[in-house]
Amino acid sequence: MKNNSNKFLYIIIAILVISIFVVGYLIIRNNNSNNNDDTKQSSIERLVLFGDEKITLSYNEKYQEPGYYALTSDGIVDTSNITITGNDFDTTVPGNYTITYRYKKLTKTRTITVKEKLDKESTGVLNLSLLKESVITLDLNEQYVEPGFVATYNDIDLTNSVTINSNLDTTKAGNYTITYTLNYNNQKKEVVRNIIVVDNSLDIKVTTNNTSYTNSAVEVTISITGNSFDYLLLPNNTIEKNKKVTYKVIENGEYTFKTYNNKNQEFTKSITISNIDKSSPTGTCNATLTTKSTEFKVLATDDISGIKNYIYKDNNKEITTTNSNSYTYNKKSKNVSVTLVDNAGNTSNISCSITDNSYLPVIKPSDSENVVGKTETDTLKAYISKFGNYYLTRIWVYDAYTQLNKYDSPEYGKNLYKPSVLLQKATTEYNLKDKFLIGFNASGFYLKDTYDASSVKKYPAYNKTSVGTLVITNGKVIRNVYDKGDLLTWFITGITPDNKMVVYEDKKMKETSVNEKKAWSTQVINSGIRNTYTFAAPVILDGKKTNYTNKNSRMPGSNSDKKGLQMICQINENNFVLFTTKNETRNTAINKFLELGCKTAVNLDGGGSVALVYKTKGSTEIKTVIGNGRALPEVGYFSE
Repeated sequence: MKNNSNKFLYIIIAILVISIFVVGYLIIRNNNSNNNDDTKQSSIERLVLFGDEKITLSYNEKYQEPGYYALTSDGIVDTSNITITGNDFDTTVPGNYTITYRYKKLTKTRTITVKEKLDKESTGVLNLSLLKESVITLDLNEQYVEPGFVATYNDIDLTNSVTINSNLDTTKAGNYTITYTLNYNNQKKEVVRNIIVVDNSLDIKVTTNNTSYTNSAVEVTISITGNSFDYLLLPNNTIEKNKKVTYKVIENGEYTFKTYNNKNQEFTKSITISNIDKSSPTGTCNATLTTKSTEFKVLATDDISGIKNYIYKDNNKEITTTNSNSYTYNKKSKNVSVTLVDNAGNTSNISCSITDNSYLPVIKPSDSENVVGKTETDTLKAYISKFGNYYLTRIWVYDAYTQLNKYDSPEYGKNLYKPSVLLQKATTEYNLKDKFLIGFNASGFYLKDTYDASSVKKYPAYNKTSVGTLVITNGKVIRNVYDKGDLLTWFITGITPDNKMVVYEDKKMKETSVNEKKAWSTQVINSGIRNTYTFAAPVILDGKKTNYTNKNSRMPGSNSDKKGLQMICQINENNFVLFTTKNETRNTAINKFLELGCKTAVNLDGGGSVALVYKTKGSTEIKTVIGNGRALPEVGYFSE
């Protein structure tokens, strides 16, 4: 039983010995870890002692504290909040003393041993001590100033006998030492001053969300890195406590951002913003009109972002968008403009001044002619001369394609009206009350009992309508008959977009197929003609008299001496002539047209359909020169 008790006692003793060893090892390792002098940012708070943990002093030797510091969780060196106890020991009393250092929950100790007093005959006391702090904290690149030291042997000053060694480099953050060594009378004394170089600098990174030109604000992002950040001062003097901030810039210029650390040191970064453009581009436009086109020339500037695009317009409708400051538009227009677009998206609209080279000179009557009527405006001029049995009306028109028009009866196919009445209705419906107009018979028409044509029975709705299988008015197709039959069909004439009078012959009289008829109709429509004039058999083509003799066409030949007719001819793009008579033959008209130099001339029927009416500028009265006897389905007219 006694042996078992002894065994149990030995086991207890063994466990205690092992536990003491493990605890001691852990304490030593913890102390070594806590003495790490790394000053980089850490998430763990540390208390660090400089120098030895065990120091031996001679009798009455002054104690020189080797130094200490605490490292905060955000990497800041702190010495002011460390409490020290036990450092008031008396070096004239030999023995062992303990100095305790406390920072929050952290504790460190240092053991001091004071030796016995020597006999008088023994060697004197060698003293080497530092002035001021044994631990000095410097900012990065801060100049080190030596505080000094005291070196004595009894009463002998040995300052000049001290050697100093240092590894200090203030351009790099870290812990450094300055070692002071004194050798005298076979004695050696050494003290150390510890230098902590701390990087309190702040780095500012400034970026923008947009480097392209814009007409709105630019966002600037400011990002700050560094352990000792305190606050950021924005250009508008606003203080921000965040390390990342967005700042809106609305004007070009240089912007400086200032940040301060916890020592109130200033760090700055500037950025120049030059891509904000809120000003619209400026410029001028000149448009030169030719007989077939409008040629744009633009001079434009934009001081900041520059011109990106030119949007060319006709009557405020876009023609094209291009980056070229010149453009040729294949149409004449006096109401053209350009929208300028800069690279920031700003726009401005400018009207174009017009240089008009598009018209040919006016052909006026000779002084010997009997001019019975004359009206002249910027875009339409008319001179009515009387020659015995007929009237010759010279007309100059700025743009025949848009100014030679036609008006259909509002009760088309049902009721007919005299030319003066139709022109009056056109004046009201098309808001032409302030315009100069000159009207004429536009075509023949069906009238029951006049022609015993089977087509009248076959197509009763076409009774009292203009002659022709294809009728176009103001760009709208009023009628288009493809099939074969006996519908009375004539030639068709009209003005193309390039201001040329052209004549199309309806092939239906030759009994062609429906597909051929459709092809012919498509050709006319695709030519761009806005108005067709029927009963329009050609009497002059390419400046020469034609040879048409069909009896139904009332052409020269078998019926060339037929009296009563309405004819129109084109001399050039701007000059036209109307021949109106009730008592003159067609040959007279044709010869007169050839004499005047007409290139194309057509017969617009005659007899009771002959009409020449007009309305002066600013007047609502329709005046009749000749005709106006028979009611018609439509009237042709030149408008100002």
